[in-house]
Amino acid sequence: MVGLGAQDLKWTLDHIRQHIEQGLPLVPLFNIDVIEASPERGAVRLREGEYVTRPGGSVAGPVQFALADVATYALILAARRDQAAVTVDLTINFLRPAMTLPLVAVATTLRAGRRLFTAEVRITEEATGRLVSHATTTYALSQVA
Repeated sequence: MVGLGAQDLKWTLDHIRQHIEQGLPLVPLFNIDVIEASPERGAVRLREGEYVTRPGGSVAGPVQFALADVATYALILAARRDQAAVTVDLTINFLRPAMTLPLVAVATTLRAGRRLFTAEVRITEEATGRLVSHATTTYALSQVA
């Protein structure tokens, strides 16, 4: 992908999945699947895995943090095609223990400026729809996109 401009790439769901899986080693480690990447939404699913839960059986906070971050990155790739965008802030509120996998994190745009992109992320238990955590994320957009 080096040397290719954002406009030269085909930003399909499959391309975004591949880009995220290859570029973010925590995605396969935590068993995170990108399930949607559109200009309106980025969504990821967390499946069971060795590095996902903490003692007591709940999904670990850092794993939920990663879900929010990856869902937002998928949204930015689809909406802005900006591979070089980076997280500058992520605030997460853990509302209840996440005990039932899989979890789904859905990111939607709050504000898409020229330099900053802010999104809301809702993380729910897929089976019950119960909200387990809520995050807001801000990414700095690159100058090249």
